Amino acid sequence: MHAPTNPARRQWLRKGLLYTLIGSSLAGFAGILADVWWSAGHFSSARWTAATPLAALAGDGVYPFAAQKAALIRRGDRLAALSLECTHLGCLVNVFDQGFYCPCHGSEFGPRGEVYSGPATTPLPWHDLRVEAGQVWIHTGVKREGPAWISI
Repeated sequence: MHAPTNPARRQWLRKGLLYTLIGSSLAGFAGILADVWWSAGHFSSARWTAATPLAALAGDGVYPFAAQKAALIRRGDRLAALSLECTHLGCLVNVFDQGFYCPCHGSEFGPRGEVYSGPATTPLPWHDLRVEAGQVWIHTGVKREGPAWISI
């Protein structure tokens, strides 16, 4: 003979199992979102990054820094940071004697990032920079239309 079943107990167990599954799924999803949010902030390029000691910029010239996707340009006692991301499709441009060249599609830019030939139609943008304790810092996320020269 079978023991009588209690339908209220079964219903309570089913609801408990359902709520446990929903709760654990939401907690797992929230954990994934929190991890992505933390990682995005941790690896974001929109922040100040150290480029080089100021002493390494001995004289006038263009000093490219691929990790920051920027080049420091020194003219006498002035310093500015130009983006090395092509305005056509974002490829990293190369530095050459007369300016910058995009190896992906052939855009050429002048020494101040102005477009010499396309397919790019927009000049290379500039970054803010600062010097603190002998270290040059570039704000890699913010792009400007013109140079932000600082005195060194």
